[in-house]
Amino acid sequence: MARFVKSLSLVLLSATALSACGSDLVADDSAPEGNPKVVALLPDDLARSKTLRVMTDPTYPPLESIDGSGKMVGSDVDLMNAVAEQMGVKVEWKRGSFSGIIPGLAADRFDASIAGMYITEDKFTSVTMVQYAEAFDQMLVPVDYRGPRLNSYGALCGLSVTIPQGSTEIPLLKDASEKCRADGESAIDIKQFENANNALLAVTSDRADTALVTNVNADYVVGKLKAKVKVHGRLPGEFPMGITVAKESKELADAVSAALGELRKSGEYDEIMAKWDLGDSAVAEFPVNPKAAPA
Repeated sequence: MARFVKSLSLVLLSATALSACGSDLVADDSAPEGNPKVVALLPDDLARSKTLRVMTDPTYPPLESIDGSGKMVGSDVDLMNAVAEQMGVKVEWKRGSFSGIIPGLAADRFDASIAGMYITEDKFTSVTMVQYAEAFDQMLVPVDYRGPRLNSYGALCGLSVTIPQGSTEIPLLKDASEKCRADGESAIDIKQFENANNALLAVTSDRADTALVTNVNADYVVGKLKAKVKVHGRLPGEFPMGITVAKESKELADAVSAALGELRKSGEYDEIMAKWDLGDSAVAEFPVNPKAAPA
């Protein structure tokens, strides 16, 4: 998944705000009562602590970002707070880099992460994932770009493409670049950046041709930067997005899945997705380690 921010001002904000896995804010001082159906599924340690440590990289509106007051906001934030309420626990939010999600879970720096991460089969060797939405990839280009539409990886031959480190599409871009060479065309110049802010800035400052983004925030970015960028193609395929927990945390994954199911029954899940204009990315079921795209 490629992640991009709502405005160039966040480049400066993120430089100070994104200290690796630093604590952000706690949803409430006391844990809610919870839904008995979900509470019964909690692992013992979470049932005792009543605190769920959740990490995200808040550079990806409308899923997660920092507002003008320094508060973390977005659909993922609302959704995870609602999941925790179903569980009868409070959320301790932690900020970190997208590429640090899987290592952080392995090191027990947090219990779960929600950050729009694509579910792919290779991740199942390291983590357990619960689907909560779905997305597809689009290409952002400078507003004055007049080239052909970028509707396939093959269309990217000879172009410079920006993408944040750790994104699922990097191996796909590398494979496509090799095919470009084999077909006698120029390779794809894959430019990886530490964060989404810098990846987008490279395009808006004419240092790259295009940025690979997901539909869940492409419209948001274009709306904020409509004088600078536009959507100019959709790549094939759809990807499930998952809430991520440690590989051995199957009980927690089952509780998350059950909580999402209860939120959908009550209508709150759809309300949250609609609030952030993400109705097209909503799903009807929340499977654990679902059939996923190959790595």
